[in-house]
Amino acid sequence: MTTKIQQKQESSTRAQENRLADELQLTSLLKQHPDFLLKHPELLAELQIPHATHGAASLIERQVELLRDKLKHTEQRLRELMDIARDNERLSQSRHRLALNLLGARELDDIISCVLNELGCELKAEFAVIKLISKEGATDQHCLRRSELPAFSTMLQHKNPVCGRSSDEQKALLFGEQADSVASAAIIPLVAGADLGLLGLGSSDPMRFHATMGTDFLRHIGELISAALAVHGESQSESPG
Repeated sequence: MTTKIQQKQESSTRAQENRLADELQLTSLLKQHPDFLLKHPELLAELQIPHATHGAASLIERQVELLRDKLKHTEQRLRELMDIARDNERLSQSRHRLALNLLGARELDDIISCVLNELGCELKAEFAVIKLISKEGATDQHCLRRSELPAFSTMLQHKNPVCGRSSDEQKALLFGEQADSVASAAIIPLVAGADLGLLGLGSSDPMRFHATMGTDFLRHIGELISAALAVHGESQSESPG
């Protein structure tokens, strides 16, 4: 009768035989494919390899090199995420500051002034303009005649900011004499029930406002400005005389 001790010994022996068979199979595989670890470098980070003191470069050195590269990549990605977080925080503060200033604005010129000052600084826009479709309560420099609206028909129809290279006609209508200096622009429709006008931001840097950049911040800014203009328009219409 087989004793428990014998069963335990037989079980241990089988485990050792299986482990030895696996090691022999793995050894054979590595001999047949000496470049296996080069094709699968991710395994080097998981292996425990003794350091060679002479001869060819050891796998431990390759392992350290791989880990160093992964660390550099991780640090670079972390810096990128931190930069994005700082930019988002800066834009959030700018939006909050603009909202407060718009709440305190009483005149149309006050609204336009605080918008252009804030966005020209925070968005690094060398050229910033607001063009209103309606002439009521607006000075000539802030007017956009209805006959000029076809140049902006697509963006007014979709009511979304557009970034990138604007047409010569669009730049001329928005930026006037400064149009030739504008290499890239962001155009934000101002809409509150009806089309109110356009906000134009321009830069001499052709990559400052590009077609692939995110427009969420610009859209939110446009909504704030549109709301302030709508409130101003309502107060003007309710004023006596």
